Amino acid sequence: MKNVTLKDIARKTGVSIPTVSRVLNNEKFVSAGVKKKVKKAAKELNYEPQWSARSLRLRKTNIIGVIIPDIADYFFSNIVLGVEKYFREKGKDIILFNTSNDEKIEKKAISLAISKRVEGIILATIYENGNKIRSLMESFGIPFVVVDNKIDVENVDFVLADDIEGSFKLVDHLIKVHGLKRIACINAPLYESSDLDKLVGYKKALTENNIVINESYIKSTYRKKDEAYEVTRELLDMTDRPEAIYCVNTNMLIGCLRYLVENNIKVPDDIAIVAFDDCDFIPALNPPITTLQRIDFSMGRRAAEILFKRINGEKSDYKEIRIDSELMMRRSCGCK
Repeated sequence: MKNVTLKDIARKTGVSIPTVSRVLNNEKFVSAGVKKKVKKAAKELNYEPQWSARSLRLRKTNIIGVIIPDIADYFFSNIVLGVEKYFREKGKDIILFNTSNDEKIEKKAISLAISKRVEGIILATIYENGNKIRSLMESFGIPFVVVDNKIDVENVDFVLADDIEGSFKLVDHLIKVHGLKRIACINAPLYESSDLDKLVGYKKALTENNIVINESYIKSTYRKKDEAYEVTRELLDMTDRPEAIYCVNTNMLIGCLRYLVENNIKVPDDIAIVAFDDCDFIPALNPPITTLQRIDFSMGRRAAEILFKRINGEKSDYKEIRIDSELMMRRSCGCK
């Protein structure tokens, strides 16, 4: 099907191409009658504006880039929902890039987003530090807001979970309320700040309650359910096996629970379970899992608010916002 152009609309209406352009771009100095005639013709011809050409002229696209490591992860997908809802209210659209936890794909995604002339980027990076992407982030003059993982780059806003305090609350609850001391942690590799902070919070709770840290209770997996399944097996095959397991994200939790179910290990009678992330299905489990109150959607929306202000010229000091969340106490830890 042939693309309808301004020339086609001009021919149908009998007005000039510049006048058609002014009407479709909502510019001034066009009579109401001409506006009505041009818009009616555009609708009848099924005219679709060529946003790329228009954006070059207006120096804006109304497009936001969003780059996340795993679209199947409940936490990141809800961050995207928060971002999308906010920008839709502002008349802007998003382009979503899924990097599949691959540094090379992430770097390519940043370059591709910039080539699409996005007005700003919200980035959930998997890099340990900013060295490999710093030049990309600083060279093109568009604002970035980084979520979930802190890296060492300047002139960037951060919106993060308070991972240390959140982990501390979960583990401290197991100790103080339920009297548990042998508490394991299924964590991710420690190259992202969020995973490192979660481990710091776990150890802080043990130390402040005078419990010696047992390194054999700390298992690292690459956020994969099958790996969490295997390390749960390892933990429960120990002679001095743990009384509780803390899972730092939903994938770890799913893998852990699958092993427990398949081996008829009862929660919380045989072992207590807590997890950092909450999501829609958690309260429907039997028993429901004790978690932290979810902040993923609000994190996305907060990042979007900050980016919108930067796009519109805000020059205030760059921010590092940490969002705290409260315990959602359910039966998996032993609460009634």
